[in-house]
Amino acid sequence: MHLTSSAPVWVQHLDRLHLLTPLRVLAVMVAAIIATLVVRRLVSKGLRPVLERTMPADRSRAEARHKALGSSLRAALVGVIWAVAVITVISELGIDIGGLVATATVVGGAIAFGAQTLIRDIISGFFVLSDDQYGVGDEVDLGLTSGLVERVTLRSARLRDGEGRIWHVQHGNVLRVANLTKSATALLDVAVDRDSRVDDVLATIDDLVATFAADERIAPLLLHAPAVVGVVEVADDRIVVRISAPCHIGRKDEVKRAWNIAVLHAFEAGRLERPAIALPPV
Repeated sequence: MHLTSSAPVWVQHLDRLHLLTPLRVLAVMVAAIIATLVVRRLVSKGLRPVLERTMPADRSRAEARHKALGSSLRAALVGVIWAVAVITVISELGIDIGGLVATATVVGGAIAFGAQTLIRDIISGFFVLSDDQYGVGDEVDLGLTSGLVERVTLRSARLRDGEGRIWHVQHGNVLRVANLTKSATALLDVAVDRDSRVDDVLATIDDLVATFAADERIAPLLLHAPAVVGVVEVADDRIVVRISAPCHIGRKDEVKRAWNIAVLHAFEAGRLERPAIALPPV
């Protein structure tokens, strides 16, 4: 289709030489390339300060989140840019895109219906990363399983449990998340014989806690001195006393192991009386 006489002379000249359509196609492609470069840069620059404000102290974690979210956002935006560019080029070539759009709509709907679980996982994964619910190195309980997070992608998380088994959990299947790494309080329990005098037990445990917190190997793990919560359980054969020990993130297991050793030494020294073990009937 030729241009009308109202068009500029140079445009009419290009049209007579059959160069107008190729130039338009070239302009669309150049615009798509420029838009792609601009989007990549804007996503990288705009996303970084937002993510770093949520966790400024952990640079490696912020970098991992920035990389995962940035790549997914860039891929989505670039895909939209080039989809528009391709449709525009097809239209410039004089091809009727009505049938193509209708076909693409039907095919896209079928794919979306079949891949709704995948889409759900990806959307859930986006919010897991953006909200920093958990990351590599965290110990988490996802309801389905628990363990140490070894990898997080936009679709799933890979965990290693206490027995060394690898679990792959899709984000869309997770209804609740307990990030045990971000909880920096170790709950330490001591079970003593039911017939022990409570006042004497609490006094002994107070002394034991003070000695425990003053240990040069334990003190660096603690934020401040542990506190005796009190008796949290009374059974037929035992009394359970709980101690709350605020500690640095990721050091709860070390504190618990050290406390267990301290309690064993207290039992061996006779400072605390072990609960009686009920033997099964003969």
